[in-house]
Amino acid sequence: MALTLHGTRSDNTDILTPDFDGAIIQCVSTTKTDTFSTTSTSMTDLTGMSVSITPVSTSNKILITGNIFVSGSSTSALVIFNLVRVSTNISISTGSGSVDSTTFCDTDGMNLNENSTYSQNLNFLDSPSSTSSTTYKLQMRVTQGTGFVNRRGLNDNVRAVSTITAMEVVAW
Repeated sequence: MALTLHGTRSDNTDILTPDFDGAIIQCVSTTKTDTFSTTSTSMTDLTGMSVSITPVSTSNKILITGNIFVSGSSTSALVIFNLVRVSTNISISTGSGSVDSTTFCDTDGMNLNENSTYSQNLNFLDSPSSTSSTTYKLQMRVTQGTGFVNRRGLNDNVRAVSTITAMEVVAW
């Protein structure tokens, strides 16, 4: 396994990073321990669910992972999420007309209701082609009612923790 020297830290210790394809060379993560709710039918930033990372190379990829706990105020509430890089929706499904183009959603088909929270996983490999600081965030909206993160819709006596993580992957 080869290592490449990429400069020094502010404390003058060397920074060694692997130079083989697929290596993870940096990782940033945010954990949301509080709750969030919205009645907005327009995409709204999910407070506390964003990470910023500065890629070392424009050819490297950023792997975004996450786990979000969601609930709705009723079985007819559709809670919809988008993954956003800076201000651009990424990892969006193809849709037209009345079809919602989203990253993921929770629907009444999963019996989403006020009595439960459901875990939604996120995995996306992005190609930002940049060495500038890049922010990834989640946005959400509802079709009706209220959407909740990290709590049940019925009451606030059951809570969960959600995370979002960005990892820089050496390009292959």
